[in-house]
Amino acid sequence: FNRKAFDDLILRKMFIVPSFEIHGGVKGLYDLGPPACTLKAAMIDLWRKHFVLNESMLEMECTSLTPYAVLKASGHVDKFTDLMVEDPDPIDTETSSKYFRAD
Repeated sequence: FNRKAFDDLILRKMFIVPSFEIHGGVKGLYDLGPPACTLKAAMIDLWRKHFVLNESMLEMECTSLTPYAVLKASGHVDKFTDLMVEDPDPIDTETSSKYFRAD
C-alpha cells in the first residue's frame, strides 16, 4: 500500500480538500469534496433505511461543539489524557506523525 500515492489520489479527485486552503490552510482539517459528499450521503441513507425504517429506531443529530462547562464537569479539563501509540516505521517522517491516539 502506497500511502503517499493514495493521499495524492484523494486530493486530486477532490474526495477531500484541505480546509481554508485559499487562506493558507490549517493542518489536519479537511472538507469533503463532491465524491465524498455523495459517498457520505449514500452511507447515511443506507444506515437510515436499516436502523430508522427497518428497526424503528429514532434518529437525532447532536452538535459537534462541547461547552467548556461540560468538559470541566466531565474531568476532561483537569486530568484527561489520550493513550498514545508509536508507529515504529512511519511512511514519511516529514508529513506523518510517529505518534497516534490509541483509539
